[in-house]
Amino acid sequence: MSEVLFMRHPETLGNVANVYSGRVNVELSDAGARQCARAVQTLVAWKPDRIITSPLVRCRSIAYGAALCLGMQPQVDERLIEIDFGAIEGLTSVEAKELGYRFPWPVDAQSRSHPAPRGESFEQILGRAQSFLDVAARFQGRVACVTHGGFTRALLGAAYGMDLDRFWDMVIGNVSSQIFVGRGDGSPLQLAAMGLSPEEVAARGCAYAALVDGPHN
Repeated sequence: MSEVLFMRHPETLGNVANVYSGRVNVELSDAGARQCARAVQTLVAWKPDRIITSPLVRCRSIAYGAALCLGMQPQVDERLIEIDFGAIEGLTSVEAKELGYRFPWPVDAQSRSHPAPRGESFEQILGRAQSFLDVAARFQGRVACVTHGGFTRALLGAAYGMDLDRFWDMVIGNVSSQIFVGRGDGSPLQLAAMGLSPEEVAARGCAYAALVDGPHN
């Protein structure tokens, strides 16, 4: 079977300030820097065969750190990037409301989302997530993906057909992980674990290594 792990990036200054920072690079907070170090160690312990990352620095900081330790080259995939907040990018929720915009995007009676100008609709991010899941269904071995909270919500929403006005309600903590499993033959991935801490992921890596290596005489 294949295992595909999706880890959210560490805490950023944007997270702390409650600023919409979808497609821009934002520095890590002090706590985020510590989370990043833990996350790198976690992916090394999990022993992925491949690492795929969002192009943004807050994700690449984990992916490239772990890849360096593992002696591999990570792959950057634009599909793993965060939702585009458009006109409210860089604003706080209060500032966005003062301009007449709400997030999560309003969803009308016909189940259509209404993003701020230049923003990515919920339909678009769910479609992007489904596109990645379709490709991931053919992954072999262990694959670690470093991405964002919004995109992770979209992955879960797409996988389980959640309504547009509900999928964003899920809580996805910084450096928490979700693991999907599959047969690697294109059949849909299934969620095996959700909301794992770095320590829980590392423990799974140690258990996997013991299973593969077997007893030593």
